[in-house]
Amino acid sequence: MRIFYTELPPGFAGPFICRGRSPGALSAAAWSLLARALEREFGLYGLPAAALTDSGAPYFPSRPDIRFSLSHTRTAVLCAVGGESVGADVQLITPKDAAFAPKLMSARERADFTLGELWCLRESVYKLTGGGDLRRMPFYREGGEITAPVPGVRCRLYAGVPGCSAAAAAYSPLPERLERIGLGELLKAQP
Repeated sequence: MRIFYTELPPGFAGPFICRGRSPGALSAAAWSLLARALEREFGLYGLPAAALTDSGAPYFPSRPDIRFSLSHTRTAVLCAVGGESVGADVQLITPKDAAFAPKLMSARERADFTLGELWCLRESVYKLTGGGDLRRMPFYREGGEITAPVPGVRCRLYAGVPGCSAAAAAYSPLPERLERIGLGELLKAQP
């Protein structure tokens, strides 16, 4: 499994090499990052046709061997891809985080994580499992390891995406670090 990210200038609109599943440049950027990730991880050029699970997660019906998770925020896109189920999330860190933290985090969670980190962990597990309460999923650190509310789930926080928190969750080992793909690789060639 590998996890890739691309930094985006705020408000950047492309043109990206792929269309998104929803309108807007951020979705197009995420699917373009997935296309580049598939090249690197599977040697696959072009995106297979995608469908949605009952919980709304995208997948490739013709390629059950490929599992992926996409996320985007105003200044970054993130893509986890591999042969095992995975959930991944990236969130922009904002000044509002401090105001919302007491409402969304237990005292223990506030001692162990920032709100951005906790929210990324919750989103990652939600994407992996297809369920859970994003406002109440409890996480904590024990012996340096992150303990998730779902047995068997491994979680990891990632540094390196400027101004953002990033996390992934899987039932299998997660990579140690994120891999950066430059914005230019996601863009259509200009005439």
